[in-house]
Parts: sequence; C-alpha cells; structure tokens
Amino acid sequence: MTSPNQDPTPWELLRAVQQLRDDLRADFAALASRLEQMVTKDVYAADQRAVEQRIGNLEDDLDELREQREREAADARTNRRLALSALVAPIVVALLVAVLLAKLDL
Repeated sequence: MTSPNQDPTPWELLRAVQQLRDDLRADFAALASRLEQMVTKDVYAADQRAVEQRIGNLEDDLDELREQREREAADARTNRRLALSALVAPIVVALLVAVLLAKLDL
C-alpha cells in the first residue's frame, strides 16, 4: 500500500500534463520547421533536370570553343605558310635570275 504522501496531488498532475503538452508543442513546431525545409520529389526532379540541362549547355559551349580553337590554330598554320612563302619565293626567284644572268654573262 502506498501512503497518501507519495501520490501526486491533482495540481502536480495538472502541471505535469501541461509540461508534457508544452513539450509536444515544441517538438511539433520543430518537426514542422524541418518539414518546411524539405522539397517534394517533383521539385527535386525538376531541379535535377535543370541542372542536367545547364551541364549539357556548358558541354556544348565547351565543344564549340574547342572547335573554334582548332579552326584558329589551322588558320594560324595556313597564315604562317603563306607568310613564309611570301618571303622565300622572291628570294628564290632573285637567286634563280642571278644564276641565269651569270650563266648568260649579261
């Protein structure tokens, strides 16, 4: 048997229930704030599609830049060849004329 001194009073029970209710409210508020930060599967999937599209666009841009750089390198090689030809051809012609004139004794 328990003595009457060990049983909680109705006021103590009321305070314990109120404390439990306040704790539950705080826990539900924390849970609600966490749930507000979560996204739905649809929103997440849409975000993933947008990221994939941006990555695809960046890859396309990178490929385009690589092709442009290759074209510019080919153009630079062609320009160097033309410049070398423009410098060497007159020298070769002048030497050829000089050799021919020397043979003809003119």
